[in-house]
Amino acid sequence: MSIPGLGQIPVQAAVSSTRTISLRPAWEWRFQVSPGSSVVLKVLAGTAEKDGVELALRNAYTFSGVRSKILTWHGCELEIEGRCDSDSVAEYLNPIVNPATSHINLHARLSDLRVDATRQRREGPRVLVVGPPNSGKTTLAKTLTSYATRQGYQVITVNANPRDGMLSLPGTLSASVFATVMDPEAVDGWGSTPTSGPSTVPVKLPMVFHYGWESAEEDEDLYRELIGRLAGAVSGRLSEDEEVRGSGVIVDGIGVSGDGQIGMELTAHVMDEFSINIVVVIGPASLHKDFSNRFANERTSLGEPIQVVSIDESDGVVKRDEAFSQHSREAVIKEYFFGDAKRTLSPQIQQVDFDSLVIYKLADYSPDEKQSLVLEEPSSLMQHWTFAVMNASVRDSPDVIRAANVMGFVYVADVDEDRRKIKMLAPVSGRLGDKPLVWGKWPEPYINLLG
Repeated sequence: MSIPGLGQIPVQAAVSSTRTISLRPAWEWRFQVSPGSSVVLKVLAGTAEKDGVELALRNAYTFSGVRSKILTWHGCELEIEGRCDSDSVAEYLNPIVNPATSHINLHARLSDLRVDATRQRREGPRVLVVGPPNSGKTTLAKTLTSYATRQGYQVITVNANPRDGMLSLPGTLSASVFATVMDPEAVDGWGSTPTSGPSTVPVKLPMVFHYGWESAEEDEDLYRELIGRLAGAVSGRLSEDEEVRGSGVIVDGIGVSGDGQIGMELTAHVMDEFSINIVVVIGPASLHKDFSNRFANERTSLGEPIQVVSIDESDGVVKRDEAFSQHSREAVIKEYFFGDAKRTLSPQIQQVDFDSLVIYKLADYSPDEKQSLVLEEPSSLMQHWTFAVMNASVRDSPDVIRAANVMGFVYVADVDEDRRKIKMLAPVSGRLGDKPLVWGKWPEPYINLLG
């Protein structure tokens, strides 16, 4: 094409965003994709896994808003379509040098313990993964869970860190039996729940408790109580299901540093409630020493000695800045209500009278004040927050309500104080006034889901 006075306009050649990457045994492809962008990955040849989940050959996997890695033990060829914020290949001379080798060795040891436990009809290993914040604790917990599932075990995995939700929104504590493969494409990397709609990967049924704070230290009493409730539910499942009992428990713990005395005490509480007999410490040798000194002479409620295992932090762990963490939380909330690119959901919008709702707000924590919930009148301050729908009666006391498990979540889209109307978004239809709602302190609202 030409325009008078300008001459011929050159036609730009289309630039393909598809490329292939070849990985040798024990190599990793590390990548970061920002929320709102996506890449599509296929394994063209060989074998590869993400957080322990084996990727099917020539199946298209879409990743968005993640910082992760693809690991191969035998070598593979990957096809990548789309652009990453950053990516690189981690090369290792042999598998022993890769820190992931220690993960698979740990799994092999746990597998042996599960075989013995199943044969003797007793509880399998109860593992707690601890370490400093952003040290790769959750990734290791996912990997160990996935490896166990791939061998046919039905392990119970527990999220004891309210900062990261597992099969739930952030600000919660949860546990679930993982008897089927995990979903590597899920925003949180764990999978989907029944409220997430139809899925090619079987959904999980978590037990969820609403904590409502960012860190365990912000309300120690509530955290301890909810951990006890969660541990009671896990104990009940272990006693009722023989397959689950032999498979054991994996707990993703809170971030702990050497000088964090409160964090250490809360971790000790988690260990006591779940009868942890294996502590996996990621990070510095000083933290491993602290745990070894603290629990060297202690035993579990079952009379077992407590083993403390040290795992080196992977050199591929990327420290998450607050902006990326915020976008990740937004993505989890969006997926809960609207699904993802492969599973589009249609949440219900309801307009409800102020008087038909019973809303409690978490009280400011005080060691001298035991009141944890206060009744709250609907107001514009609630706009864009998510509320937990509690499995309790509106007539129950605040103490009963706060200790109840979560049925689901609703999103406050709009509050009309003049008309005394509140517009809410729910994943399924149903009367909202039949159950009490709890307004937590975290995660704070960042987005308008309805635009």
